[in-house]
Amino acid sequence: MARVPMSPSASDIACPAVQTPLVDDRTDLAVIYRSLFDGEQLDGLYRGCDQGVRLVAVTNRRLMMVETTSCEDRLALTSVPFSRVISVCYLASTDDSVAYSTTVGILVQEMMYELGCRGEEQARELHDLIAWQLVCG
Repeated sequence: MARVPMSPSASDIACPAVQTPLVDDRTDLAVIYRSLFDGEQLDGLYRGCDQGVRLVAVTNRRLMMVETTSCEDRLALTSVPFSRVISVCYLASTDDSVAYSTTVGILVQEMMYELGCRGEEQARELHDLIAWQLVCG
């Protein structure tokens, strides 16, 4: 069963940019749900910042990301099969500990996608869900 995190307010998440309005959340969610294939199960849905990865959906077959990383100034729905995901990691500055990181990095081929999560628990859940798919899937 998919858990859809509530849209955080600007004070709930440390993003460099202003949060996307709720109407964009609904549009992004609709695109994700319409893109599911028959037999594909949505395992998790995580909201990020406006820059980089805005939304990542983890299914039993792939990752779907609403993001600006791969197309610079344009918004893209990027679909990545788990066979193309190299690794998943916690990202932190050199002054911080990865134990308290709220940013998850997803390495796809040679491209690093970053999702700024609402908190440590959400980052851990996303990291572990992707890691489980890579190791056990």
